[in-house]
Amino acid sequence: MNRAIRLILAFIGTFVWAWAIPLHAQEDLSPLLTPRQFHDMECARLRSAFIRMQSARPLDSEQSDYDAVYYHLTLDVRDFTGRIIYGTSTITARSLDDNLDELILDLCSTFTVDSVICNGLRTFSLTDGLLTIALDRAYAQGELVQVSVTYHGTPCQNNEFPSFSYLNRSWYGRRYPTIFTLSEPFGASDWWPCKNDPSDKADSVRVSIIVADTLTATSNGILESVAALPASSKMFTWVERYPIATYLVCLNASNYAHYTNWYIALNGDSVPIEHYPYPEKLTQAQTSWNALPAMMTFNAQKFGEYPFVTEKYGHTMWTIPGSAAMEHQCNTSFDFAWTDGGHSYDFLVQHELAHQWWGDDVTLATWPDIWLNEGFASYSEALWFEHINGFAAYRNYMFSSAGLRVIDPSGPVYNPGELFDGNTVYNKGGWILHILRGAIRNDSLFFAGLREYRSRHALGNATTAECLADMSDVAGYDVTPYVYAYLYLTNRPQYRVSFDSGELHGQWQTVVRIRQTQTNPDTTFTTRLDLRLTANSDTFRTRVENSTRNERYYLRPDFQPTQLAVDPDDWVLKQITTESLPLTILNNSLADAVEAVPYTDTLYAIGGYGGMRFWSYLGNESGLALSTDGVLSGIPEDGGDFLIIIVVEDDLAGADTVEFVLHIQGILHPPQRLSACLHPENGLLELRWSSVPEADYYRINRSPFVDMHEIDLTFTTTDTIASDTLILGSVTGDSSVKRFYSVTSGQNP
Repeated sequence: MNRAIRLILAFIGTFVWAWAIPLHAQEDLSPLLTPRQFHDMECARLRSAFIRMQSARPLDSEQSDYDAVYYHLTLDVRDFTGRIIYGTSTITARSLDDNLDELILDLCSTFTVDSVICNGLRTFSLTDGLLTIALDRAYAQGELVQVSVTYHGTPCQNNEFPSFSYLNRSWYGRRYPTIFTLSEPFGASDWWPCKNDPSDKADSVRVSIIVADTLTATSNGILESVAALPASSKMFTWVERYPIATYLVCLNASNYAHYTNWYIALNGDSVPIEHYPYPEKLTQAQTSWNALPAMMTFNAQKFGEYPFVTEKYGHTMWTIPGSAAMEHQCNTSFDFAWTDGGHSYDFLVQHELAHQWWGDDVTLATWPDIWLNEGFASYSEALWFEHINGFAAYRNYMFSSAGLRVIDPSGPVYNPGELFDGNTVYNKGGWILHILRGAIRNDSLFFAGLREYRSRHALGNATTAECLADMSDVAGYDVTPYVYAYLYLTNRPQYRVSFDSGELHGQWQTVVRIRQTQTNPDTTFTTRLDLRLTANSDTFRTRVENSTRNERYYLRPDFQPTQLAVDPDDWVLKQITTESLPLTILNNSLADAVEAVPYTDTLYAIGGYGGMRFWSYLGNESGLALSTDGVLSGIPEDGGDFLIIIVVEDDLAGADTVEFVLHIQGILHPPQRLSACLHPENGLLELRWSSVPEADYYRINRSPFVDMHEIDLTFTTTDTIASDTLILGSVTGDSSVKRFYSVTSGQNP
């Protein structure tokens, strides 16, 4: 095929592709986008790009023998008709190898590389998306090497979600050339040579864009210069002096309008908010984007200062069907259709702004950690609505079908089966933070934990494990168990809940049973659950930890509850059904016993049918017996801690079994003869006895009978002296008041 024919076909192909993009000529056709639809739409775009790149580039592959330090990208994009770009990418890299003699960059193979310079012209090859460059010499570890690649051609294109887009924007019969890029996850190398890995952030990037002088070009960082060029052209040079991942580098060009708002930083400095909308959308943008200063203040208070405070923030308008916005560093790309002159899409404005902290400042270390970007930004939407409308609005947003509601099957959140999944990564990822907030249940600690995580990894990268470790350091304990199953497994816990109450020793005691019945995953979740018992105006609340298949909780509400609510404020992602409490032993402990002292305790059961019968497996604590009506009695013969298994059955073969530990205070020495001294002035009886070397404590027993068969006072001391003021009756001469004392010594278990 000759060159003339090739050019004609190329022109026809790109012409048809450009016109296939919806032109959105009618302003009243803005889509009714909900947060959930936005999350799903973003994931569809990212999933398509990721699948396309996986065949050419394995996940997490690296050019690990060097560190990208600086890029200077110069792009001439004036050939709008031919869709040809002419570029030079200069990379400064630091050798991480003792003998670095070649540099491997990522670059789409549709390009023609014209030359590579590294202290003179160098040889190179471009195969399967990898540009391999032979360096001028071997570079030792720590040495800097600079390479310049000059190239031209058509960027790689995915017709559904291109990384480099051309659009003849239509507005009431006129056409406006428009160019924009969207590189997440691996699209940067579709249009410029780079080390395309999010874990290697360049320290700074300079982007020079040559366009017709009727257009304005925007990129990351601050505008360093605008230079007039021949042929009615201009070169806009933008400099990003903060570390940046390659997928966050952007290029936009159109006949933009421009206006500036201001954010007042926490230290009082003014930060420009530079907006570049289409001129026909200027009025709508000035309203739709005017909440940004307040949002930036709110996020700074929650997460720490805006990360790029010495540069700028703002929006550049674009038109990419199926992609509402993209968090390009300092310069979010925002779709014109969602700039409607109102505030219907504030959630989207907040989502992309939050990415400046979560994604741009702290960038995922690997793509399986994508929830650290998208889950955090999605949760920030809910936080904003809590800020402006209160906690009820926040809670509704977490559960709304249009918000962050999670639908099973879901998960795992870390390294999900589909890496970009709206339900799992965005929504359930947001719920991970909601669950953590509920587990910590201290907003000061929770947000301090987020700020600490951000501080430790600012301008760098982070993993899921590092995030949880940082949150744990601030909380003072390991928070990982409370989100582990949500992060690494699937779905949510399914709880079957029951409760009942009975009187125990004259006080109401309630037993709550929670069973985890989920089969996918076939394991348990560890959660912190609030339990709320109510009856008329009475309310009792407590928090419990749940981590096994079948747990019971013994509560003392001081009233007979009629209703139970588990996690009433919905801090846990769960499913709950109720059931009747089966036959259950009401006691949760046995009263302590004393060796050689008569003992009695009574066991009770609730929830059964008909008569109840108790029986037990007694260990070595001879002298005790359990009657069928639940009375445990006898005279313990040995001291120590003893396992007693109590079983209760009812008439319908219902049964419950509970293991108790009975503590029996042992005796080291038989009762001693006491010496006594009465102080008439205050009625104080002072008792003294000889010490026992092995004793940890002494128990004083008092009885009105000489054989001590009825004890009316018992107390312990670690000294060999004690006093009793209840002898006052004998001081007054009332001979009918008699008190007998004995002392025994014992050891702690």
